[in-house]
Amino acid sequence: STMWALADGSCSSGSEVWQGWLARFGRGDFAYPDWVLLQRQRCSCEGLQCYEDGALADWSNAEDFTWCSAKAFLLSHMPPFDLHFLPPSVSIEGESMLDDNIAFALMAWNASCLLPKPPIGVALAYLLPYATFHESRSNWRPLFFAKYFHLASGKETSRAVVDAFIADNVHGMNWTANTWAASPANSHKSTYALGPFAPSSSPPVLAPFDFAAYGYGSCTGWAKILASALKAVGVPAREVSAPCWNTGAFSGPAAANPNVSRCWTGSSGNGHTWVEYWDNEASQWRFLDVATSSRLQDTWFCGSFSDGCECSSNAGRAGKDHEILAITWAMPAADPRDHGGPVFAVDEALRLSTGEFVSPLVWSPRLRSPLGEPLARLALRVVNRTAFYACQHGASTLAVIDRHTNALYGHPS
Repeated sequence: STMWALADGSCSSGSEVWQGWLARFGRGDFAYPDWVLLQRQRCSCEGLQCYEDGALADWSNAEDFTWCSAKAFLLSHMPPFDLHFLPPSVSIEGESMLDDNIAFALMAWNASCLLPKPPIGVALAYLLPYATFHESRSNWRPLFFAKYFHLASGKETSRAVVDAFIADNVHGMNWTANTWAASPANSHKSTYALGPFAPSSSPPVLAPFDFAAYGYGSCTGWAKILASALKAVGVPAREVSAPCWNTGAFSGPAAANPNVSRCWTGSSGNGHTWVEYWDNEASQWRFLDVATSSRLQDTWFCGSFSDGCECSSNAGRAGKDHEILAITWAMPAADPRDHGGPVFAVDEALRLSTGEFVSPLVWSPRLRSPLGEPLARLALRVVNRTAFYACQHGASTLAVIDRHTNALYGHPS
């Protein structure tokens, strides 16, 4: 079939087949493509365990990105409160947004021309998830795929996809001009350009659709919409933040400077959020600042940069109490080499030198459930990227990762 032609690498011969998958998208009778339905039929789940053709679906040893490996990963990694409710599906065949998320992630994976493909483990952790942290749950992926996949169609490198989105600050940000052939709307005739950069607007702009609704965003909002759009078209991406820069009145360890604790509760504005995406040519994570027109790793918060921990500006001063963190759905046992640093659970290990537990959700440090349960640290995991960005002249990246891991968990360095 055409789908398998895409999957086996002969992408250019059928790079527009994805348009057929959207024939009735946006209408009440939209149905998943037959090949997606076939994969779903082969998968059955009992509780948190899934079975493909009767055999246990082991996502950790998956050789391909399939419905069952994707669902098994999501069920075992999603926040516990999401297990009980997610919004409805855009298809009458779907049981919830979870089905849409899997179906459209599969569409992006199979329509993508990236060569080589990202590793399955990277795709599961950074392409598949429907959320990054505790932002509002909305069914953004189907619409983002329909609107934006034309920008990625036929491109073999993730850098080329990124360029298509951010060139001239236009392509990805014109919300109405990006559409799909079968759309019943006439939005392509009008212009609704998202932007501008608006500091101190998180909250309220936190989730992908928030940016489209408000029309502007701070670094958090820009990082969210760009990372989400990249994931929707098959490029693994993640949001990275420095909740508290090691600068000015917030310099030094929290034990010696009480301002650092205040910095982590969102009352200082002394932090930043940006995007990392998987470079499929180099097989590594690359970063770019938000609200820019360049993919280069020379930014105001980093300055000069070459692979190997050589940021010379704010990010180069990162360290204990001033970590740089990438939100992840991977588990703490994950190999640091696969994620660019050690993975840890926020509610177990993220604390300042004063012993105070903190959260990277500096925009909502008091987040609680309606029943009063604290949520700002619950079910959050991060990759400690401090060693990647910090200036550590004369030390290898892995040695610095080990040092920061020891400091993070309180072990002697």
